[in-house]
Amino acid sequence: MRMFSFVFLIALVAILGLLAFENNRLTTVTAWNWNWEVPIPVIVATVYVLGMLTGGMLLSAVRRSWYRTVEMNRVG
Repeated sequence: MRMFSFVFLIALVAILGLLAFENNRLTTVTAWNWNWEVPIPVIVATVYVLGMLTGGMLLSAVRRSWYRTVEMNRVG
């Protein structure tokens, strides 16, 4: 099963790499008064990483709050 997962992961990375290579066009990102010419794969990767970070922080905060609530109810 691990070998299957590894092969699937390698195939997925290869397909994503090919898509990023084929769709490497510049697009304009505008924020306030700034304009940036950025390749689409860079935008996608940046949004993905920011989503992982913010999702991880939110999950961590909810988990920590849950454990604190459970601990307070055990003591009290």
